[in-house]
Amino acid sequence: MLNYNRPCIYVISSIVSIIVCVLLCILLDISIFYSNHEIQENTVSSIIHDKHPQYLELSKINIIKLEDTFFKPMQIGSIYEEVTVDGIESGVTTNEQEKRMRQEAMQSDWRIEIPKIGVIAPIKTGTTQTVLATAVGHFENTTTWNGNVPLAGHNRGYLCNFFKDIKSLEIGDNIIYHTEKGERVYKVILNKIIKQTDWSYVQNTEDNRITLITCVENMSAYRRCVQAVQVV
Repeated sequence: MLNYNRPCIYVISSIVSIIVCVLLCILLDISIFYSNHEIQENTVSSIIHDKHPQYLELSKINIIKLEDTFFKPMQIGSIYEEVTVDGIESGVTTNEQEKRMRQEAMQSDWRIEIPKIGVIAPIKTGTTQTVLATAVGHFENTTTWNGNVPLAGHNRGYLCNFFKDIKSLEIGDNIIYHTEKGERVYKVILNKIIKQTDWSYVQNTEDNRITLITCVENMSAYRRCVQAVQVV
């Protein structure tokens, strides 16, 4: 059996402590590196999704590829230079275009009005890039009158961002819905962030309600959901 004197034990303990500290530092550096890499990757993915979305899920079982268009995403307030989507003119700012859309929407039989945030927008069938370029989109294969009426719209980065301020809607705020069948007034009962895969809020309901869906800034896996029920 080996005998170690006290100084030798101190030296060995010191060496072991140093080795352990070095290993802990290395593990900490690796952890920080992968954490920063993941954050950066998620941020880049979010920006890509928000600025150049390629897919939009329209139901729990259907994932429809957005049709290719010449619609070019851009920052709010900038000038649109290359436009070939019907109803949009070259050199028109977002505010001017939305103002024109509001004026045209007032003549439309199918439109949505949100007085609190100054929205008057036409509604069109579908949620493709072409539709959302100039209107609020109605989810296909869902009701347009009785039950739950789900709608989608942009909130930033595009020529028409009709849903840019729906995050400020509060319980009790009015949403007015117009169709050829008539007009309905709804009051907001819900304003929350949901997962992109949560389609329970666009399913049909026994009561009459309207659901607004839009993206959440820098959170590609989530959506803003506003629901309102009909005022009887």
